[in-house]
Formats: sequence, structure tokens, C-alpha cells
Amino acid sequence: MNKLLKRTWAEINLDCLGHNVKTLRSGLPASTRFLGVVKADAYGHGAVPIAKELEALAADYLAVSNLEEAMQLRQGDVKLPILILGYTPPELAPEEAALGVTQEVHCLSYGQALSEALPENTSLKVHVKLDTGMSRLGFFAYDRPETPKEIAALAALPNLTIEGAFMHFAVSDTPDEEAYTRLQHRRFMETLEAMASLGVRPEILHCANSGAVIAYPEFAHDMVRPGIATYGLDPSPELRGAADLKPLMSLKTTIAAIRPFDPGITVSYGRTYKTQAPARIAVCPVGYADGLPRRLSGQVDFLLHGQRVPQVGRICMDMCMVDITSVPDAKPGDTVTLVGRDGDREITWDNWADQLGTISYELVCGINKRVPRLYYKGGSMVETLQYIV
Repeated sequence: MNKLLKRTWAEINLDCLGHNVKTLRSGLPASTRFLGVVKADAYGHGAVPIAKELEALAADYLAVSNLEEAMQLRQGDVKLPILILGYTPPELAPEEAALGVTQEVHCLSYGQALSEALPENTSLKVHVKLDTGMSRLGFFAYDRPETPKEIAALAALPNLTIEGAFMHFAVSDTPDEEAYTRLQHRRFMETLEAMASLGVRPEILHCANSGAVIAYPEFAHDMVRPGIATYGLDPSPELRGAADLKPLMSLKTTIAAIRPFDPGITVSYGRTYKTQAPARIAVCPVGYADGLPRRLSGQVDFLLHGQRVPQVGRICMDMCMVDITSVPDAKPGDTVTLVGRDGDREITWDNWADQLGTISYELVCGINKRVPRLYYKGGSMVETLQYIV
């Protein structure tokens, strides 16, 4: 590894990406398209390298949150169709058309604004977003009899081409909520039928997120769009182990210094930790500015030489302290695994999420841009991504 990188870094295993895509596709009809969700910098994994690998894995579509993310992929020479799942200011519709990306449309007035912003004889592909009970964006797919007519009016606009229609499940990853998930899907189908009666028949129908791909493969339709599961993380505690997924990302740091302390010495801000016996405390150059949550202070172990070692004292912005007394042969420069495997021991993103009362999505998305991403395939490093230098 380049010495420049050996401070704190993330390792991304592309072989695991291939494994997860194969696993998720295995329970689906062969004709079902696969959309790779690469919004939020591919959930912290690096949008362009992940998108390119998804291209190589024969993904059919990609999805991002906004126009800037779509531009990043195109600038990275990613050729796959790209769906923007979120709002784009209508005045930027010409840029979307020029990039060949697809925009979600969640109401008739928004579609009209997009169409009006486009030059004559310019067409923008759109996917109609239906709100079946997520209560976020979308044409209301229940208790609104005017919705099919509004979508028919959308289809008649001169500069938009409806390619797809989709919805998003709220609780497909929660088995106890099966009735609500099936209600959402029924609303989706009823609205599509009403649209068809007015001559609107989108080519691509999609609704299956990670939870639905795992628990409701019968909802695959023309395309699926698993997000977090693609990255090897379970969509919820209830579905842990339900699919054979392998996490892509591990997070590592190094020992910058080792300091011997007598009993009774307080460590870090707030003096919340005091040595109870002679101790060897390692200073590691990783902190909350890198994505190590401060709320984990004094509550988490790391891995060193295959052993668990406790983090002690408050986590700082750029550093934290670890009690390595139990590893007498440790030395500055040794690798410390924050999340990942070392020998026969492993610390997972879910371990952190459970301690914090959050989800793994938040943690991987929170790995800071100053943390380089190192990509491995077949056991060898094949690419690095450094945002700062």
C-alpha cells in the first residue's frame, strides 16, 4: 500500500459485489432487469468504480438521487441508463436530456414544468412515481380517482416519454408488516390497470427494493432495484441471514503511537476513562471526521493481530485511543481493523448499528471523503479512489 494511504482507509471487495448481484438475481425470472442503486456515492463505496463494476456484471440500469450524481457517472464514462430518483429543478431538464438520463415524475405540474423547459423536438425519458403508501413523492395511487387521468395527461405532453412506472415499499423488510406491503403492491397494480385503460402502458415496471427482492420475489415485475443488499448488508434486523450476502466494505486504520500509562491516568476529552492498571494505549489516526461515530466512545472493540481490543476514552475528530495491553507485540504501523475480519474474528456494520440504535446504511454512507477507498478483486488491489489528492 502507498504510504500516503496508510492512515485510515476503506477496502472494497468487488468479488463480493459480484457474489451479491448473483445471489439477488438467483431467485428472479431470467428476464428481470437489474438496477444498481449507486446514489449517495454508492452508499459510501465510491459511485464510479461501483457503477463500472455493475456494468461489467451486466446490470441493466443505475439509479442516483440527483442530477449531480448522474453527471459524475457520465463524467466517469459510465454508459448505462441512469434514473434520477429525486427532484431535479425543471430548468435543468435540457441538461438531463443531453446526458441521456431518466427523471422521475411525481405529479402532473412537475411533468408540465419539465416539458416546458425542454427545447422543441427534445425528449426526456421519465418514470412515473406512484405513492402507494410510502407517503413521500408520487402520484397518489389510492383515494385519488383523478390520478390515472393526470398520468394520461402527462403522457400527452410533447417533450416527455414515459418509459417506466414505479413505487417504493415502506416496510418490505419487516415480516410482521406483510399485510401493508401487499396492500401497497395491490394499489400499484390497480393504478397500473387504470392507466392501461387510458392507453398508458409503461415498458418498465419496478417496485422491489432490497427487502422485496429477498422476501417478495414475486414482485419483481420488469426490473428490481435492491440498494443496501447489493453492498452485502441486510436491509433490516428481521432479514439478517435471509440471503447469502457478503459485505463489500471493511474499515481499517493503523497505530500511530503506543504510550505506556500508570494506573489512575485519564484519557481523552472529558476524562471519562481512567486506567485501572498499567496500560499500553495506542493512538490511532481515525475519528468522527472519518466516520467513526463519537457515540461509540468507550463502547466498541477493534481487531488487532486477530484479537479484540477496546477503544477507550472519547473519540476525537481525527484520533482515538485503544487499550492494546493484551497485545504485547503490537507496534506502530500495525493495522487495526475497525469493521471487517481479522483472523477468525469479525466486527460488522450491524454491530455498530445495533449499538447506536441506527441502521448500517447511515454508517457506510458516513465514511468521510478523506478516507481513501481501495478496491480489491481476486485478492489483488485493482484501483484506488482518493477524493482529496
